[in-house]
Amino acid sequence: MFRTAQRRRSESARNYVDFSVEDPSLDTLLSLAATTLGFATAMVNIIDEDRQYTVAQHGDRGPTVMPRDDATCALVVDAGRSVAISDSRREARSTDPLAAAAAANLVRLEYRSYVAVPLVGREGLVIGTLCVVDTEPHPAGDYVLSTLSDFARLVESHLDAIRGHGRSTWAPRGPGAVLGEGEIVPWFQPIVDLDSGDVVAFEALARLLRPTRTGVDVVPPEDFFSAVADTDLEIDVDHTVLAGALAAFAEWLTDVPTLDLHVNLCARHLGVARSVEQLDEIVAASAVPPQRVVFELTETRSYTDSPRAVAFVRDLRLRGYRVVLDDLGTGHSSLERLMELPVDGFKVDKALSHRMGSPDGDTLVGALTGFASVTERSVVVEGIETEEQARSARHNGCTLVQGFLYSRAVPAADVRALGLV
Repeated sequence: MFRTAQRRRSESARNYVDFSVEDPSLDTLLSLAATTLGFATAMVNIIDEDRQYTVAQHGDRGPTVMPRDDATCALVVDAGRSVAISDSRREARSTDPLAAAAAANLVRLEYRSYVAVPLVGREGLVIGTLCVVDTEPHPAGDYVLSTLSDFARLVESHLDAIRGHGRSTWAPRGPGAVLGEGEIVPWFQPIVDLDSGDVVAFEALARLLRPTRTGVDVVPPEDFFSAVADTDLEIDVDHTVLAGALAAFAEWLTDVPTLDLHVNLCARHLGVARSVEQLDEIVAASAVPPQRVVFELTETRSYTDSPRAVAFVRDLRLRGYRVVLDDLGTGHSSLERLMELPVDGFKVDKALSHRMGSPDGDTLVGALTGFASVTERSVVVEGIETEEQARSARHNGCTLVQGFLYSRAVPAADVRALGLV
């Protein structure tokens, strides 16, 4: 399916969101823009389909990330043209829809003057704005708009120069800062038994919550996992999610003693001393027995020390945990790992499950299900989004499924509200 214009613009914008890169020249440009035009604050705002990211600012230090719906600059991005507001209280009744909407939002935010110019990215799409704003009225005529446009062209050059230079921007304080502040939490997606229709397990999935002026913003996983990739912080994230998931799961287990909790473990655990002991200590501190915990090994293709990996899996199983391979079907090395590691089962990735219903898809999934049956391993099919896919899974011998058809990942507080336990 072709990408929509909004999606293309949003994905182009994300290429320019990188708080890990410091550009003194960009800061100097903003300072000059604000000083030259007499405004208290100047900002570079990048806007995707969900959020506004202030990647540089001079003057008033507002929120770094805010919901798109609250952002005045989003109106400029959508319109694709500049706007100049001399006095928001007067111009809220403007006959220009863009000016009227922008002025109304400024009144709500208690700003009086505002000038914004669209910023265009490498793909030729509007990715955000250069704007100046003040709590006092300011003349905003042709000179102001023209001068800010000149600054905007310089800003575009600087943004293009630093594009793609580092980690994602989910945590401008640094990826380690939020680990001890309760911002990384588990959300839960059910695993369903097709025969009974019951929820038999939950997978705990990491989510990053960022406070905003209007509440809490949920940062997409892809926006923060890249920040910790290939660092020991991957392990810290896993530990944080495990501890949080156990606390919530213990309450549900009292009502449904047969429930299982699935928790992801990155491949980095396999090469760290005392990794099994650390996991065991976290579980032991909870009210959940090891027999109810299933560890899902992810990205095992990136780990090459097979003897240590085998020992890691065996040690976990000796302590009563079950271990499964995640995302089977995304590469030949995954199949090799299934043969090498003494795991209890595996999960069929959605890239493969979405091909069910076709001859090749059914053949592959059926073969994996047959292999699981012969070797007495469990199998869960991920990515089930339609009733047709659920029927195909059953046709191929799979009874445990997971996907949006049943529920997206939800906060712990919503699990009971949705009747999942």
